[in-house]
Order: sequence, then C-alpha cells, then structure tokens
Amino acid sequence: MNYNACIRKSIEYIEHNLENKIELEDIAHKVFLSKYHFHRIFHSVVGEPVAEYIRRRRLKEAANELLNTRNKIVDIALKYQFSSQESFTKAFKKLYGMPPREFRRNRTASSISMAA
Repeated sequence: MNYNACIRKSIEYIEHNLENKIELEDIAHKVFLSKYHFHRIFHSVVGEPVAEYIRRRRLKEAANELLNTRNKIVDIALKYQFSSQESFTKAFKKLYGMPPREFRRNRTASSISMAA
C-alpha cells in the first residue's frame, strides 16, 4: 500500500477542513485505514501526531488572520475550533511564545515601522 498517497490525501482533507471539526475516525475513513493504523502511519511519515499537526496548522492560519484582518481574537479562536479564547491563547502562546494580542500588536507595529 502506498502510505505517502494516503498521507497526502489526509493532509488535503485536513487543509480543507481547518475551520470545521475534524475527527481522527473521519480522516482514517477517507484513506481506508483504521484509526489506530492511520495514526501510526501519519506520525511516522509526518513526524508528529495528527492532533498536533491539526493544532499547529490551525494556529498558523489564525496567526495569519491576526496579522491580516481586524477580526476579534475570540472570533478567530472559535473559527479555528478552539473551545474558548483562553484555550486558544494558551495554545498560541505555546507555539509562538506570546499571546495573540501581543503577536498582532508587535507584528503590526513592526510592519508600520518598516514601511515608514
């Protein structure tokens, strides 16, 4: 079986559903593998568990939205399937080393100073 094709298909599914609830069982079903086997193969090929990959991708999209929109942080958090602004802030801070509000403020300030 070509696991690379399965992983590619699963990543495409994840990328198209970052704003939706994604269940491991749904992804595994899309590539015709059991949840257990899919999780093992995904981790082996990608280098991180499925849930971590999804969380990281959602946070990356959220960071992009923080920089390029004026949407409220809570709205961005909910859009990317975080249960609350607090859980979003905690995950965001873990990945980027600062809370979303500071990230937005710092990046916006540096963009303005670079443009001047």
